[in-house]
Amino acid sequence: MDFPRTLKLENTHENKLVEEIERIIETEKINLVHFHQTPSGYLSGMAAKNKGVPTIFTVHGTYYPNHEIQRLLKLSDFVICVSPPICDYISSFGVEDTHLIPNGINLEDYPTNRTSEELKKNLKIPEDSIVVTYASRIAWAKAKACSMFLRACKDLKINPVPNLHVVVVGGGNRLNDIKNLAHYIENLCNRSFIHIVGEQKDMHPYYSIADCVVGTGRVALEAMASEKTVLTVGNHGFFGVVTKENIGEAWEHYFGDHGSKSPCSRHVLRDSLKKILLDKEYLKLNGIESREIVVEKFNIQNISKEILKIYSEAIKGGSKG
Repeated sequence: MDFPRTLKLENTHENKLVEEIERIIETEKINLVHFHQTPSGYLSGMAAKNKGVPTIFTVHGTYYPNHEIQRLLKLSDFVICVSPPICDYISSFGVEDTHLIPNGINLEDYPTNRTSEELKKNLKIPEDSIVVTYASRIAWAKAKACSMFLRACKDLKINPVPNLHVVVVGGGNRLNDIKNLAHYIENLCNRSFIHIVGEQKDMHPYYSIADCVVGTGRVALEAMASEKTVLTVGNHGFFGVVTKENIGEAWEHYFGDHGSKSPCSRHVLRDSLKKILLDKEYLKLNGIESREIVVEKFNIQNISKEILKIYSEAIKGGSKG
């Protein structure tokens, strides 16, 4: 379906979309609707309520406009939050009965025995390079964080990591700004070392060529599953390197996306990267421990079972509206 980008719809347009979803529910004999975003979630929720079908809403962030998330919550029989700060966020709307279930990672998608030397060759990254991969949407606060990251890498490239190469993965409305900044930095350093690759469907090769990954949220979990040391910075601010000692706190902050230790800055990023990039043994050992964390806490096999329990409960209870 061609869902609109806004909920500001004429009644006739909204009714037409809801009716179309209702026909899908009838035709496919759907007995549960699980939505994640708006406006698609709102329209699907309306259709589900009209048909007496129970609904589940997974909340992925705090970026929803208040009036939109309030509509979604009213249409939801069950609410899943992907991090503790999201539970707090949802409680501010008067919803206390939420289910805390993190995003799950399919470990088969991030094998540790597969290398991506071909990608390194294609990007013209020398074998003796230290590689840092940055992955996120290149928009809003994350575009600003990417800009700080590139400026920090410029400082490191000059000294003390002259063999540094940087890979930036992601797309968004600020991508051209980041490309221009990368070009400016490379001219200052008089060498090419920043590789802007845009959106990628298969992230594993970009994690596998990295000595360290900078990101947040799901990127952090995917990189950890790939046995990489992760420096976390997100929409909320800076958290730092994830370790087995601080994973509880990192999870509470959702790796800098929903909470943070401090504001993000070029100097904080530079100093943190400098500390770990020059210690290859630490990067390797922490990477191994990072995958162990994902296996224990974020394995999609276990996460799926938790979600299926809620599906079963929802179907037995039916719709509340």
